[in-house]
Amino acid sequence: MFSKTFARYAATAALTVLAIGALTPTALADPDPVGPRAGDFNANYLTAPCDARGATGRDAAIADRLAGVLAGELANKINAYRVSCARMVVKAVRDRGLSERAAVIAITTTIVESTIQNVAEKVDHTSLGLFQQQDPWGSEEQRLNPTWATNAFLNAMIRKYPNNSWQSAPIGEVCQKVQVSAFPDRYQPQAGNAGKIVDALWVPPYGADFDGNGVGDLFATADGKLYVWNGEGGNEFGARVEVGAGWSAFGKPISGDFDGDGRSDLAAIRDGSTLFVWNGEGGNKFGPAEQVGGGWGPYGNTLTSVGDVNGDGRDDIAAITDGTLFVWNGEGGNRFGPAEQVGGGWGPYGKPVGGDFNADGRGDLAAIRDGSTLFVWNGEGGNEFGPAVQVGGGWGPYGNTLMSLGDVNRDGRGDIAAITDGTLFVWNGRSANGFGPAVRIGGGWGPYI
Repeated sequence: MFSKTFARYAATAALTVLAIGALTPTALADPDPVGPRAGDFNANYLTAPCDARGATGRDAAIADRLAGVLAGELANKINAYRVSCARMVVKAVRDRGLSERAAVIAITTTIVESTIQNVAEKVDHTSLGLFQQQDPWGSEEQRLNPTWATNAFLNAMIRKYPNNSWQSAPIGEVCQKVQVSAFPDRYQPQAGNAGKIVDALWVPPYGADFDGNGVGDLFATADGKLYVWNGEGGNEFGARVEVGAGWSAFGKPISGDFDGDGRSDLAAIRDGSTLFVWNGEGGNKFGPAEQVGGGWGPYGNTLTSVGDVNGDGRDDIAAITDGTLFVWNGEGGNRFGPAEQVGGGWGPYGKPVGGDFNADGRGDLAAIRDGSTLFVWNGEGGNEFGPAVQVGGGWGPYGNTLMSLGDVNRDGRGDIAAITDGTLFVWNGRSANGFGPAVRIGGGWGPYI
């Protein structure tokens, strides 16, 4: 993954973000305008990790998909490490509350300056890191911290483009004004690649998206029919779409990418025993039912999609029986490995839902305890989870219908929803397992969900 091993910097990405507001005007001065020599795709530089825990399986899966759509040399050079670096940059932009365009500007800069690598040797005078920031920007440790470096770049961008004028200025122009490169024409040609990378990382990889617009959808079966409400952004949903009939024999379906083609699929248990998968084809269309296997009777009422919890880049499923949580790791091609017992003590909790609630690229779980308090368990890879994090109380009316939606307000964070008295509510995700207040979407949902 890395061009060379550089253990001395292995802990850099885990540094606590220092207060950028404390930088002096001198520290934010433009670096010496020398060409971005670190932006050589064929060079072999010392690099530091971007994510202290390393690249994830999903980073690798995203790299594989991006290789087929990126242009130029980057198409052959994109890999899990570079995606992990881009992921950290996008997360910093998102956590700051800036728009997707700010992430495109930042990623464009890192493509040109460092080929999206956390360069840990001073190739161009004193330049270091993803943005090749020189000594006046900050310490070596700061510049090798992707979160700190991204915020320093954004600070300079906002300072040079007051009143959010960076939103409309050409991307290459913005990059150049911040970086003051001797090669200003190199940025704009990479804006297209940057946009594709950000598109792949901005929307959380959880929840259903059957029409492929990057916004989470709602789906349900009622009267033996499958219905879809396509998300339109801003917590808005389109009109109900009837997809097909014949669902009376199946339990409540779940959604995930079970064949690994990047499209949302459906899975459900028939007659309380046999698991089937319908592969999404885009445009709210699905292929024929594919039988996965039998023996699912004990899990029918709690079957849930949990995203990628073992870190191999494939979507997994889970269920609870007799108070014990089990996970079946996806293997692609609608196949799953054997049940793996994760742990007991789930008796007081309702059906868990999956998502990425701390925005670290790993699958998490959320569930309501004793019909009242919401908890989150952050995934650590390898089917391991951290300790329960209490989010808050007052969830009693929503316990039976809690669902993970993906991103329905298009801010790059995973959202959750539930129904009470026929009314749909959405809680938009915030950073670090947080959620905003309940947003009332509308009534009339009782017969469907």
